Amino acid sequence: MIASIKKEIERLLSADKNNISITFVGSSKNKKINEISDIDVVVICKKLSKNYYIKQIESIKNIDESLYSSKFKNIYVNNTFGPLKFNKNGNLVIHLMIYDLKSHKKHVIESPFTCLDWSLYKASYGLELNKIYPILNIQIDDFRNARRSFSDYEFEFKEKKLSFREYKFKSNNSYYQTKKYKEIDKIDLIEFMNHVIKFSLFNLCKFISNENKLFTDAEVYKLLPEFKKFEPLKNKLDRTKNNIALLNENEVKKEFKDFLTFYDNYLRKMEKELKPNIFYFLRHSKTELNDGSFLGVGRDPDIKMKISNKRKKEILNLKIGNYFSSPLKRSENTAKQITNNYSLSNDLREINYGKAEGMYINDLKNKFPKIVKSWTQGKDVKFPNGENLNDVKKRIMIFIKNNLKKIPFLAFTHQVLIRVAICQATGLPLNESFKINIEHEKPYGFFMLNGKLKSTLPRKELYKIYKNE
Repeated sequence: MIASIKKEIERLLSADKNNISITFVGSSKNKKINEISDIDVVVICKKLSKNYYIKQIESIKNIDESLYSSKFKNIYVNNTFGPLKFNKNGNLVIHLMIYDLKSHKKHVIESPFTCLDWSLYKASYGLELNKIYPILNIQIDDFRNARRSFSDYEFEFKEKKLSFREYKFKSNNSYYQTKKYKEIDKIDLIEFMNHVIKFSLFNLCKFISNENKLFTDAEVYKLLPEFKKFEPLKNKLDRTKNNIALLNENEVKKEFKDFLTFYDNYLRKMEKELKPNIFYFLRHSKTELNDGSFLGVGRDPDIKMKISNKRKKEILNLKIGNYFSSPLKRSENTAKQITNNYSLSNDLREINYGKAEGMYINDLKNKFPKIVKSWTQGKDVKFPNGENLNDVKKRIMIFIKNNLKKIPFLAFTHQVLIRVAICQATGLPLNESFKINIEHEKPYGFFMLNGKLKSTLPRKELYKIYKNE
């Protein structure tokens, strides 16, 4: 039944050519119709207007009755954003979430937990969500600052109300999202607690493993053995394993509070342990040849200006124990403005552009069109007689692993190396690295967690230096 209903929804929504992506997300994928509370569908459109919005909602209401009438009375369209459930009164609930390109990008930046979950589902029509705008791996600050963060969960549980958002239209072509709260009953609260435990653990697993996937219970407790003691509570709150209407509300609320406290203490401990294990990569001061041409190892210009006192103070305040530098003049002479006690490493050199050294991108297109074409196809081909991005990635990881015992360190290096490090830490594809703008003389923080490279940059700062236009 679910598959037939989804196919019908896709047919109805794809008829509007303003829609560029339709993705069914959530728990309905592998469950029976009586085991789910609604069918979640995410739609990305080119342009959002009031007339278009109403049209999409009305089209959902036109689902062929024969597909659902044996189990449900009517169709109910939930067009809010958030975890509200409307699976009552015998209706089939379709949770319709529509974003235009601008609001989708905003949602990706502000709601990484939700968007990472959604990106696990293949689009049934049009573009994959992650192809429209990349969804970066979970950052340490997301647990406190993102939407649907641990802080949000704590507040909503305490207040016994759920936040949600909905569109308000000022005119046909002007809209905004408004945030509201809804008081919840016992059943809603129990389902909320179950949701919090499940996804809080998933999000920790994603952060620790640097993987975006649906983790099995066995995988969760292998990565987070400390949380195994909450498995009975998690099972108790699961409507597919238990009659949640019979649960003692005060009893499960007390157990859930214990989970929140334990989770908060786990985050605090992790944050504290990470601080002394941060290391930094810093791009050298500007040179006369930072003019848009390919500047790698084939030319070795000196820097054209000194580090400002303000930036120098910022670097020195990092309390670095060890310094390293690329052997190229522009990096080494940047390092000398901070310290005379540094070590050189060839692993920190800029990418080798080979025969492309000194060329501009249009020169490369003319002389080596096959290379540029391969890049547009997502292939990581080498520059002529030079390196590719994977070569740089290997050098970075070798350098880091050889110097783990020398953390905290700062390495004076180059743009491509730092771009590749950020891709490795955030899950951004290497072929997108050229869209990252690395500032001269700015230290970019990283740390290693379970053998995986992670970035200290807050999510909003990461997207500020990433240009997707």
